[in-house]
Amino acid sequence: MPNLDFYALGDDFNLVLDFVFNRAGCRVFESYSAIGHELTEFKSTADLVEKLQVGTCKSDADKAYLQLLVPSASSLYHIEKIQIGSQHSDDLSFRYAIKGWGLIQLYLGGLGPNGIIPSHTNHFSPTRAGAWEDLHTENSASKNWNWAEVKSISSSINRFIKKMSSGKMVSRPVLPAAHVAFVKGGVPADVLGKSLLQNYLDTKSV
Repeated sequence: MPNLDFYALGDDFNLVLDFVFNRAGCRVFESYSAIGHELTEFKSTADLVEKLQVGTCKSDADKAYLQLLVPSASSLYHIEKIQIGSQHSDDLSFRYAIKGWGLIQLYLGGLGPNGIIPSHTNHFSPTRAGAWEDLHTENSASKNWNWAEVKSISSSINRFIKKMSSGKMVSRPVLPAAHVAFVKGGVPADVLGKSLLQNYLDTKSV
C-alpha cells in the first residue's frame, strides 16, 4: 500500500528529505503556495527546511504539505491558480496549487502544541485516478503517467522510512528523534497515536 503514517522530529526530517532529493531523485514542490505568492519548487533539504520551518507545527492540523514529482513518470503536472475570497469582494486574493494524477504526497508533521503530529505519504493508484478523471478534466489523462515508476519511487521512500525507524506503533514507524521524545515523555498529538503509545513503550522495555 502506498499510504504510510509515521512519527518524526528534528533530524528525522533531514534524513527523509535527503533520500527524496538525492536517492529517489524527486522534484519537490509545496502543495499550495502562500497567499499572493507563486508556487515554490525546492532544490534541497536545507532550502525546504528553512523556508517551511519543517518540524514545527502551530496547530494539530499544521504540516509541511509537499508534492513529489517522479521525473521518469511524467511531466504532466500543472500549476493551478486558485482565487480566494468572495466574488463580490474588491480585494480578492489568490494562491497556486500543483495538480497531477501521479504526484506523491509527503506531509511532514512534527512537534505541535499537543504533542507529535504524524507525517504521511500516499499517492493515487491508476485505478483510483481513472475513476476520478471525469470530475477533474483539467488534469491530463491518468493513463499517460508511468505508474510503475510512481509506485517504485513511492515504495522506495516508504522502505527507507521503515528501515530507519526505531520501532513501530502497530503500522506506524517511529523515527529515531521521535522515539527519543516518546521515551522522555512525549505524546502523539492524534487520538490513535495516544491509544498506541503505551503498548509501544512496553515493547521497548521503557
